[in-house]
Amino acid sequence: MKKSNIVLTGFMGAGKTEVGKRLAKLLKMNFVDTDTVIEAAVGMKIPDIFQKHGEEHFRSEEAAVIRKAADNNRCVIATGGGVVLNPVNIKVLREKGVIILLTARPSVIAERVKKTGSRPLLQVDNLKGHIRELLSERAPYYQDCDYRIDTSELSIEQVVERIISLLEEDQELGEADTLQTLWVDLKERGYSIKIGAGNLEYLGECIAALEPLQNVQSVLLVTNERVGPLYGKQVLGSLKQAGFTPLYYQLPDGEEYKSLESAEQLYTTAIENGLDRQSVVVALGGGVVGDLAGFVAATYMRGISLIQVPTTLLAQVDSSVGGKVAVNHPLGKNMIGSFYQPQLVFIDVQVLNTLDPGEVRAGLAEVIKYGVIQDGDFFSYLEEHLEQILNLDQGVLSYIIKKSCSIKAKVVEKDERESGVRAFLNFGHTIGHALEALTSYRVYRHGEAVAAGMVAAANIAVGRGLLKEEDKNRLEKLLNRAGLPTAVPIAAADIINILPRDKKARHGRPRFVLPLAMGSVKLFEDVEDNEIRAALNRCCAENVSY
Repeated sequence: MKKSNIVLTGFMGAGKTEVGKRLAKLLKMNFVDTDTVIEAAVGMKIPDIFQKHGEEHFRSEEAAVIRKAADNNRCVIATGGGVVLNPVNIKVLREKGVIILLTARPSVIAERVKKTGSRPLLQVDNLKGHIRELLSERAPYYQDCDYRIDTSELSIEQVVERIISLLEEDQELGEADTLQTLWVDLKERGYSIKIGAGNLEYLGECIAALEPLQNVQSVLLVTNERVGPLYGKQVLGSLKQAGFTPLYYQLPDGEEYKSLESAEQLYTTAIENGLDRQSVVVALGGGVVGDLAGFVAATYMRGISLIQVPTTLLAQVDSSVGGKVAVNHPLGKNMIGSFYQPQLVFIDVQVLNTLDPGEVRAGLAEVIKYGVIQDGDFFSYLEEHLEQILNLDQGVLSYIIKKSCSIKAKVVEKDERESGVRAFLNFGHTIGHALEALTSYRVYRHGEAVAAGMVAAANIAVGRGLLKEEDKNRLEKLLNRAGLPTAVPIAAADIINILPRDKKARHGRPRFVLPLAMGSVKLFEDVEDNEIRAALNRCCAENVSY
C-alpha cells in the first residue's frame, strides 16, 4: 500500500526540521514538527519541560503528539531525536508513513547543536563524547527505517533532493511525487533536474525553495519570439506568485542570435535595471536561448545564478544539462564559452506539444545517441517505441527524457570539464559540426547534422572492423524511421578541410567517437583522411555543395 506521509527520524542536529520544512513546501504537503507541537501543548520550551517535569513526562507528551501526527495524510513529520526510544511511536508512524533516518557524524552534530544551545540532553562539558555515547545507545532503535541519508556533507536542498529521488525510485509515496527528480552530483555545484507534465506553473515555487536563492528578488527571464508568446506569461505569473520581481527579455529566433552582440544587449538590460549578484537568469527556450542566457549568467558580475527551462526535446535531453554555455563566433560554433552549472533544470514535457515536428525529430537524434554510447537496452526501447515518441505520448516522452538526462548526468559527474569520458557525448558531432558550419547553420538543425554524423562515424568504425555491419544498419534504420538524415550530401574534401578547425580537435587532428557495439564507444585521435573520405562516400547519396 502506498503511504501518504514522510517521517523524518534521527539524532538531534541531523537537520530534520529544516529539511522537513523545505520538503513539505516543495511537495505541497503539510508539515508537523513534533517538538514544536509539544511546546505548544505544554506551554513551555522543551528545556523547561525537562527541567520541571523530567524526561519521562516529556516522553509521555511526545507519544501523545506522535499518535495524533501519525493520523495525518500528506504530511511531512519531523520527529524529536529520542522518538525512536519508544517502539510504539515508530509502529504508529509507519502505518501511514515512510520512515527516513537522517544521520550525521558526531563532530558535525556537535557544531550544529552548539549554535542553538537549547538541547537539554547535551548540556555537558564533553559534548562530542556525550554525542557518541547517545548515538551508540540509540543505534539499534535507529535501524528501524526505510531509508538512511548521511547529511554531514549535504546542504538542506541536497538532502531534500535525495529524499525525493529515493521515494520516486521505489514509488512508495502516494501523490507526493508530483515531479520526477534527478540529482547531478557535482559536490557544491550539484543541482536537480525536475521533470513533469504541465508543471510550468510551479517553476517559481521550485526556484524559491532552492537554498542558495533564499534572498533573491530580481529575475531576468530570457526567451525568444517563438517561445515567449506561448509560455512567457505563464512563467512570469509563476515567478511573481513566488515573490520574485521578474524582468522579461525576448530575443529574435535563430542560431545567428547566439552571439556576443545578443549577450551585450542582455548585459545592458541587466545593468540598466539594477540586477546584482543576488539576481537570477532564467532561460526559457531551446538550445540557443539556454546557451546564450547561460553565457550571460556565467559572465555578468563574474557569475550569477542560472535556471534552465528547456522547451525543445534537444535542449531537455542535452544542452540544458551539464553546464556548457557559449556564444558563436563567425569562424566557429560555441567558440566563446564556459562551463557553468545551473542551480536547477526544470522540464515540462507538455511544452513539446507546441514544438515543430522537425524539432522533435532533431531532439530524438540526441536521445538515440545515448543508446549507442551507453545503453544498448535503451536503444532497443527506442526501436520499439518510436511511433509513440513521434506521437508525443507523454508517458514515453517522460521516460526517454529522464533516461537521457540520467545517462548524461552520470557522464558529467565523472568528467565535468570534458577531459575524459565526457567526450563520448560528442558521438556524431565531429562530422555534424562540419555540416552545420559548411551550410552556415541554415540547412541542418543540430540534431539532424548529428544524425548524419553518427552514420558517418559508424561507417568509419565498420571500416576499421570495430563495429558489426548489422549494428551500423540498426542505427541507420532507426534514424531513417525517425525522419532524420543519414546521408552527407557535401563533398568529402570540403568536410575534411574544415575538421581541424573543430574546437575538439587536437594539434590539428580531428577526434572521433566511434561505436564498438550498441552501448559502447571509444575515442580515437588517429583517424586518417582516407578513412573519413571512404566513410563519407559510403553514406553519401550525392556529392553536392551548398
